[in-house]
Amino acid sequence: MRCMNHSTQMPSEQGMTLIELMIVVSIVAILAAIAYPSYQDHTRRARRTDAKISLTEMANLQEKHRSINLAYTTSISALNYSNISPDGYYQLSIPTATTIYVLQADAINTGPQIDDTGCTTLTLNSLGVQTPANPDCWGR
Repeated sequence: MRCMNHSTQMPSEQGMTLIELMIVVSIVAILAAIAYPSYQDHTRRARRTDAKISLTEMANLQEKHRSINLAYTTSISALNYSNISPDGYYQLSIPTATTIYVLQADAINTGPQIDDTGCTTLTLNSLGVQTPANPDCWGR
């Protein structure tokens, strides 16, 4: 005789309940609220590097120009350089070039650079003075 074992099995649950879904969404929202400001700060610092590299390259070109022409220039084109930084985040200019030069990078108002409080304009002069003096702008 064959014995059939008819055990009663509960149907397996499939999917998620509304409460479980709400918990997952809450956790994701909390993580995003913490991560997004950190991401923006990192992006600002990375974009500032674009300005720092441009100003340093322009300073080298100014010194080269002076060694050949015995004077600094206020013309970026005389340095054979673009007035926009290589990554396109800063407008470059030379406001002063007499016995010393001042090189300036102004943030183009796109993305996180708009909120880069205190660091939207960076300058470097021939004496190596960097402004603003805020270490967050030039450091790291």
